[in-house]
Amino acid sequence: MELFYYVLFGAMAAVVAVLELGGKSNKDRITTSQAFNSFKNNYILVYSLMMAGDWLQGPYVYYLYSTYGFSKGDIGQLFIAGFGSSMLFGTIVGSLADKQGRKRACVTYCITYILSCITKHSPQYKVLMVGRILGGIATSLLFSSFESWLVAEHFKRGFESQWLSLTFSKAIFVGNGLVAIIAGLFGNFLVDSLNLGPVSPFDAAACFLAIGMAVILSSWSENYGDPSESKDLLTQFKGAAVAIASGIAGYATHYVLFRENFRPMCC
Repeated sequence: MELFYYVLFGAMAAVVAVLELGGKSNKDRITTSQAFNSFKNNYILVYSLMMAGDWLQGPYVYYLYSTYGFSKGDIGQLFIAGFGSSMLFGTIVGSLADKQGRKRACVTYCITYILSCITKHSPQYKVLMVGRILGGIATSLLFSSFESWLVAEHFKRGFESQWLSLTFSKAIFVGNGLVAIIAGLFGNFLVDSLNLGPVSPFDAAACFLAIGMAVILSSWSENYGDPSESKDLLTQFKGAAVAIASGIAGYATHYVLFRENFRPMCC
């Protein structure tokens, strides 16, 4: 069965490669500079390593907790802690990155997620809870700091605005598409084929994150946000609280209206 998935993945990858390389005519291709191509490839490499560190962990978080003997309720609390941490710190990480530096925020993501991976070696509930909180902070940094750094650095280096979409499209295709599939296969290979245990994907993730951090430290320059647009943390928390409350109220209202108007479907 595993061979089937590997063959299927190889066949689909070949089809995608043909469509990607041969699907555009010369008129559709955008002419860029060598400096931009080097910049784009560097970002795609880093982003792919960062996403590999994230994708490797996902399928084995619940499984790891269950092997430690925790109940569904305990595991649910761990997940809630991670999501709550991401929700809470997600309201301020953008501002902190603008003030302290986006490159520094990206490095913080690597360190935070590596520490989260290390906690997976402990069967202690409190240690795992700390790891989930760290993972939530890292997730907020992943989906804010890297793209902010890219946009600022792109214009800082004087590249054409239309070239920015090229970097984003390639990064999403590789990091959120190709790397996601490969990470799933690689994680399965570590756990099932090599019998290294459910912690092995987290160790592999930490390695990828460490490599990516080394690339960032050696090749990225620092950039910051516009000081005139920065807001204090209390203002951001108030704005986030209003947005969250509005979202909950809107969802509850729509749910009640749906339930009352389509009662035969729900009951």
